[in-house]
Amino acid sequence: MESRDDAVAAISVSSLSRPEPPARSILSTPGRKSLYARAGYGSFVTPEFEAYGFLTLDEQSLISGNTSLRASDGHLNGQDSGFRDVELNATYIRKMKKDLKLSVDVGGFSTFNHLFKLESPFLQNSIGKTPEKLNLGFGTEVRLEQITNALEGWSASVGGNLFGSDFEAGNSTYSGKQNELTYRTSLSKYWAGKRMYETFNISGSLDGGTYDVSGSSSQQWVDAKASAEYRRLFNFSTHLRAKAGVEYVSDPFSNKVYIVPEIELKHNLKDAIIVSGNVYARPQIQSVQAHNQYNRFLNNQLQLQHSYAIGARAEVGFQPMKGNRIFGGISYEHTRDYAYYQRNKQTVGGTSMNEFYGVNYGDVDIIELFVGITQQLIPEKFWFDARLYGRNPNLNGGGDIPYEERLGLNGSMSYKPVQKLTVNSWTEYTGKREDPASGGDLGAYMLVNGGAEYQITDRFGAYIKVLNILGQKYERWDGYEERPFQVFGGLTVKL
Repeated sequence: MESRDDAVAAISVSSLSRPEPPARSILSTPGRKSLYARAGYGSFVTPEFEAYGFLTLDEQSLISGNTSLRASDGHLNGQDSGFRDVELNATYIRKMKKDLKLSVDVGGFSTFNHLFKLESPFLQNSIGKTPEKLNLGFGTEVRLEQITNALEGWSASVGGNLFGSDFEAGNSTYSGKQNELTYRTSLSKYWAGKRMYETFNISGSLDGGTYDVSGSSSQQWVDAKASAEYRRLFNFSTHLRAKAGVEYVSDPFSNKVYIVPEIELKHNLKDAIIVSGNVYARPQIQSVQAHNQYNRFLNNQLQLQHSYAIGARAEVGFQPMKGNRIFGGISYEHTRDYAYYQRNKQTVGGTSMNEFYGVNYGDVDIIELFVGITQQLIPEKFWFDARLYGRNPNLNGGGDIPYEERLGLNGSMSYKPVQKLTVNSWTEYTGKREDPASGGDLGAYMLVNGGAEYQITDRFGAYIKVLNILGQKYERWDGYEERPFQVFGGLTVKL
């Protein structure tokens, strides 16, 4: 299972924690067309739209862009539960010389969602309505790359993000705004060594930001690092990657210099068996925007603090043929000042009452066992994968990390009976999770989803999508019941 931080880093800025399982490994990606658009409509007045396009300007340059929209007027009775997610991104690429390339990325987003009513009438009456949250953001990055060949080149980049969050809860003290400005720059160079299959890489980066909280002064954070990496292939069977560096991290609570080592080994025992493992130690800090991407029910009083993780991972994979793989492994990670989410509490007259979510920090130990399979039984016809994992997310203060499961399963399948028709399904099982707000556990749930897409002509097609087929009533975060059974249908266009 990828780490929570890796998962967050890969999430689209508008795809907050609203649970629609990703269609991983599903044969639904369109061919390389100049325009692909998909528009549909679903239960609970839920329109959806996504589009991707690119245009070649000349032999040296092109532009591409993508946009998406999802919205709903809500699915819950007794409170507002509507949402709206809009995102727009564009990229410009120009080949400056034979081996020099310039890339410019720009993007913006707007996300709106209702939260949940507080259980306490005393606290909810101070709000008077269903609280709501609006997030706005804009980001840009400029990259320059020179690739002499596969083993030699360099790259440099500079960019930044603006993020703002407005928590609207009537005239209560929960209302407030939080803004963040982040910046980043990086430089790396790689080249071949004197031995065969040997490469070196040196890199450096500077990330930082400033953020404010309603009623308090601005806070700053900095993450600066430099490292050197060595790679070598021994006897065509053992691949070594060794990395060492130094990293300085500063936040409102502390600042420290770390030595950052990492070693990874991959070895082919036989033609079809690969054994791999790595050990590492590294600090990390998440931005205000990253926290809001992971949990859409956070208050606007976030304080950032960096973590430091030491971990190890081992895996064995069996790949009898291309496109087919069975694997399993184990990982362990100890993290100091790990960021986790928990509902704040207010005590009035000796009674403790739940509020909205905040970020907490604590030391954790996480052990995970996992097994999985990826099978392409008939190339481009039938493909499925699955991954089962068991975890022990231990919070050193006692109990599990709140809202993190001990058992989980992810799987997907695609079948293409004829060239014009693709049928797919994807499933997610999440085990019970510790819920400090209720003093018990959030129940386990299984989401079974499916869909089909038919290409009517070369340009036009139709699709249907069914979510939560079992009609599970479930909560990812305490206080908010997610969407039940839904049906979507719409059209696709390829030009």
